[in-house]
Amino acid sequence: MQEKFSSSERKKLLKHFSNIDNSVFVITTPKQVDRGALMSRYSRTDKTMRRVFLDEFLKNQNRGEEFYKRVLLEYGDDSVAELGGAQIAIEGLSNIAVKKIEDRRIGLSYLEKSSRYVSWDKKINGKYKFYREPVLIKSRFADDYLESCNLDFNIYAKNVQPMLKFIRENDPIENYKFKSQDGIEKKISKLKNENDIKSANMIYRAATKAKALDVLRGLLPASTLT
Repeated sequence: MQEKFSSSERKKLLKHFSNIDNSVFVITTPKQVDRGALMSRYSRTDKTMRRVFLDEFLKNQNRGEEFYKRVLLEYGDDSVAELGGAQIAIEGLSNIAVKKIEDRRIGLSYLEKSSRYVSWDKKINGKYKFYREPVLIKSRFADDYLESCNLDFNIYAKNVQPMLKFIRENDPIENYKFKSQDGIEKKISKLKNENDIKSANMIYRAATKAKALDVLRGLLPASTLT
């Protein structure tokens, strides 16, 4: 499931990552603030890390500073605050492998792609994102394993939109207050500024999506790749 990059993209990426073909790599982009922000942004998107860098960071030299100002200063996200230092990325691990690595965390700080913010309902090359262990796939248990994992993902994928609809219908945006430009919390019907209204809608959509995915992520198998 390794992502393919164009020759132009590969040339650009080599200046910011230790390699562009392996699932284990070091983020070498010069600015520390960009390395930390990239790690955090990656945890909340379904894109690969190097694709996030190409799409969001390479085109905006201030992307890292903007991200930290918004997330760290305004929301105080502790996991983001810990991202200073050297950054090593590992993509395409199963949840079981992730837990094995994270159990040995002395001196290290981990951040993984979050199933609370990222939906696993998409297929890549027609396949859901779960680990297909070579020995198991060659064994007589292969069909049962694939059927079980695909069933888990199908149930999960089928329920993402219905769950989101259910949550938004039972907990509408009108139930909440949002901080306006004048520093006062108001219901969306009382907001007059266009930016305040846009911000309120974005916050509500993100929060309700996170709530829906949080409910459903227990359906995902331990073989899910992250």
